[in-house]
Amino acid sequence: MIYSDEKSGGRTLPLTAILLAIFGILAVLVATGGRHGSAVRRISVPHAEQQGPGQ
Repeated sequence: MIYSDEKSGGRTLPLTAILLAIFGILAVLVATGGRHGSAVRRISVPHAEQQGPGQ
């Protein structure tokens, strides 16, 4: 008889790689976003002077 073998290991490696990538991204976000003592950096952009119409 001929049996059709399903390759169960074919999905394991890509799924593991995706999960590791997700956990890595979450770890970086938690590590960089969890700093409460760091100062908030703001960029000030000077406003352009308002000119009359046609100028």
